[in-house]
Amino acid sequence: MSCPTCPRNCGTGRANVVPDKRDDPIYVALCMTLCEVRKEFCEGRHRGKTQSSVAEERARNSPELRRAIQNHSDPRIRGGESAVNRERYVRYDNADPNWNRRRVDPRTIQNHLDNIERQIRRQGARILATRAGQAAARSWLKIVPILNIISTAYDVYDIASAGVDIVQQIQAAREQFSGDVYRIRPDVAVTGPNGQLQAAYDFKFDTDDWQPGQQELYAQDLRNSGAANPEPQSVNAVDCGCDGPARINSAGAVG
Repeated sequence: MSCPTCPRNCGTGRANVVPDKRDDPIYVALCMTLCEVRKEFCEGRHRGKTQSSVAEERARNSPELRRAIQNHSDPRIRGGESAVNRERYVRYDNADPNWNRRRVDPRTIQNHLDNIERQIRRQGARILATRAGQAAARSWLKIVPILNIISTAYDVYDIASAGVDIVQQIQAAREQFSGDVYRIRPDVAVTGPNGQLQAAYDFKFDTDDWQPGQQELYAQDLRNSGAANPEPQSVNAVDCGCDGPARINSAGAVG
């Protein structure tokens, strides 16, 4: 439907993704979102909101993004899911002080591990008493690294099913997490069917840029996970081929 009061030079909101990004269906799906949101802000919609917040909400409910993940050609991604603007933890020692990044208090991580261990001790023995529980524990241990226990809220049953072996891993992890740990929030993090991080995308609208240390921390998290796509991706108007004005900000003004 046309908007008679909207500016006439805001483009169509369609994406024409650059050739070297077209092989990534997730990137293409996110470009559709970015170009649509960019056009809407040019037209003066969504007053009081930011472009990124609107794009994140759109991505959270995007059937195109869901299909791109569910039908992905890479089995490490296919059948996984997206996590939009969800906090993750990543260890990164000797970070550049110019990033001005605040380290996570070690007590936060230790308390989280303590809570998981208590759940396991409370329920693990009962579940491991069954043959099915023992099989689940062996399977779960193969695919879930200890770092993801911190980064992802697993179902209590899944945690407990790994029982005593996971308790031993947690005890070993207390030493692993003695380094510097930071919080990150990718706009869209894609995890595979086993819960491992496989790709990270950030919407970068016309006046946005990577924050100091953001790319490096995302890349470290991807390396830690053995990700299918080891480089964090900037979803931006140039690579997405959005039409319309060259620069649009969250107030809708065209620069």
